[in-house]
Amino acid sequence: MKKLPERISAMSIRRKLTLMSIVIILPFVLVMVMLIFQLNQLTAAYDLIVRNITEANEYNIVFKEEMDSVMYQMVARSLDKYEVETDLMMKGPDTLIEEAEKDFKGMQSLTESGEAVTRIKSILKLLSTLKRRADEINDTVKISGHYDENMTKLDTDIRIITELIQERISEYVYYESVSMESMRLQIDRRRNFLINLSMITAVIIVLITIILSILISKSITKPIDEICRVTDEVAHGNFSIRTDISSGEELMQLSESLNSMTSQLGELVDNIKKEQINSRNLELKLLQAQINPHFLYNTLDNIVWLSQDDRKEDVASIVTSLSRFFRTTLSGGRDYVRIRDEVSHVEAYLEIQQFRYRDIMDYEISVPDEFMNYSIIKMTLQPIVENALYHGIKNKRGKGTIKIDISQEETLNDDEEAKRLILSVSDDGQGMSEEDLARIERIAKGEEKPSIDNSGFGISNVAERLRLNYGDKFDIRFYSEYGKGTKVEILIPKEYYDKYEP
Repeated sequence: MKKLPERISAMSIRRKLTLMSIVIILPFVLVMVMLIFQLNQLTAAYDLIVRNITEANEYNIVFKEEMDSVMYQMVARSLDKYEVETDLMMKGPDTLIEEAEKDFKGMQSLTESGEAVTRIKSILKLLSTLKRRADEINDTVKISGHYDENMTKLDTDIRIITELIQERISEYVYYESVSMESMRLQIDRRRNFLINLSMITAVIIVLITIILSILISKSITKPIDEICRVTDEVAHGNFSIRTDISSGEELMQLSESLNSMTSQLGELVDNIKKEQINSRNLELKLLQAQINPHFLYNTLDNIVWLSQDDRKEDVASIVTSLSRFFRTTLSGGRDYVRIRDEVSHVEAYLEIQQFRYRDIMDYEISVPDEFMNYSIIKMTLQPIVENALYHGIKNKRGKGTIKIDISQEETLNDDEEAKRLILSVSDDGQGMSEEDLARIERIAKGEEKPSIDNSGFGISNVAERLRLNYGDKFDIRFYSEYGKGTKVEILIPKEYYDKYEP
């Protein structure tokens, strides 16, 4: 026969957890049911005593007064027991006595104290006697000449009997109170017993749970540790390692899947290494293809024109700017660059364009040094600046200015790293109508494609690349008024460039 640890180890994880749940929950449920049953019994008995005492106290307060009062009215006014109900709207003596007999008989059936039961029997006898004396008065109350006799009976019979009933009720309440105190002590003893029983049960359950937890956790964590060790080896490039787990259906299946996956990963890594060189070359070609040929041709024409005009300093300046522009565009095939490099890239672009549009374009770049070492997707600003130039400044009468600045988002969160950077490109050019502004916003959200003439292509390209890299952390906003200018704000997370440095 297998030992307990071996039997537990052979179970599936679901059965192990089910076993632990049963061991923990079932004893507690049984103890709680017993507690509720015992306390319910004691509470019910206690409630009966309280109800009897409350009901008896009501009679102790009002019965004698009501009985004496109605009998006095009968004698004083010469009214029988029926007339006192109809004329004076009072309960007759028969009604009072019958109600009392009914209630005290009910108390008798629910009373366990012998002394209290004796007092109730005495009360019932006195009520029977009281009824006879009340009937005697009722029989003669309307006969003349019996007034003094009835008044004497009222004093010597009725009031004395009601006083005796009141005394017996007080005695009954006393003995019931003694029973209630005894019941309270019994409840206290039962409660202490149940508390001790619960504590002992809890200790036993805890001990069993600890033992089972150790056995179950060991049977689960040991194979998982083995799997973690193997996955760590795989993560470091060792694809020849394998697991050997023989406990638990799920873990055995996981082990087999891991071995199969490791074998396939080894083959895939070899293939990936072969393809990486080709992929890097392809990436470089794609990046180069992003350069605007028209912009490049115009720049080269400007260089030729300046050279023919023997403006050597301007030629050197434009060539230097073009070199800086290409350096960031290519950037060794990396997707992320420092904000410093991105600003240098767009500044080189503006310097080149200013040779052509010096009469209509000025620019201002304001970027605090504290933001220079944060990372950014390369070629984020240049397409936005190009839009500002070609669709804003060129369509304006007179000279215009393109402004670039970077600031930090203001939020209620004091965590500086949680705040985003705001990259702002604004111009005082032609601006956009509400219809064109809505269209650009839809293009940026990917809800509409750029037009055939490539209007909005730069915005779409930038927004899509930022969305793929940053997800929900990225946002782009547009503000424009026709005849006054346009402002584009790009919000990206604050991430240091070192995070992406190879």
